[in-house]
Amino acid sequence: MLDVLPHPEDFLLAQKCLEGDVRAIRQLQETYANPIKEYLLHRGATPHEAEDVTDSLWADCLAERPGNRPRLATYAGNSALQAWLKAVALNRLVQQKRREKRDPIVIGDPPEGKPVPPVHEPPQVEAPLLEIMRGAVEAAFHECDAQDFVLVQLAHANGLLGRELAVMFSCSEAKISRDLERARKSIAGVTLGYVRQKDPWLDLQWEISSSSAKW
Repeated sequence: MLDVLPHPEDFLLAQKCLEGDVRAIRQLQETYANPIKEYLLHRGATPHEAEDVTDSLWADCLAERPGNRPRLATYAGNSALQAWLKAVALNRLVQQKRREKRDPIVIGDPPEGKPVPPVHEPPQVEAPLLEIMRGAVEAAFHECDAQDFVLVQLAHANGLLGRELAVMFSCSEAKISRDLERARKSIAGVTLGYVRQKDPWLDLQWEISSSSAKW
């Protein structure tokens, strides 16, 4: 089985880590920690963010998740392990920066000994269609393969080009294009299915603009 994988040694290392092999886990961290930190710095992280994301990456990859296998269990050996880890780390960095933007704002100087409570924006009531679409997108991404999800996010949310993704995943641009097309169709199918289930009267069509197919 390993003979047919593009990166059998990386896949074997990942499997040993998932089995709790201490030496394999140490090898994983010592081999990839610095390249991942340097990559995150290159992608705009501060030194503290790069350190924090990299340190938390190992637990994220190896720890059991509620209702899901450890993230590293989704690595199938089809791309270089370093490229896969960089993609996961970049996704964590993006999510972290988004959370920071949503942090409440503190206004004014606190009285002596008493902190000023943070100011939260009042909750807004969403329109029914917006609620349905939000649920549809969440359902689609929940069912999306982990590696496909990272690929779609890097391509669309972060604007990486096909050639950049090909280098990151150690494959051809043609394979990136095929994988993205498959992921888009899967997301579209789940999204439209969810919408029709919630409101059969909604007649929505999924269109992919020509610009989204460009690299």
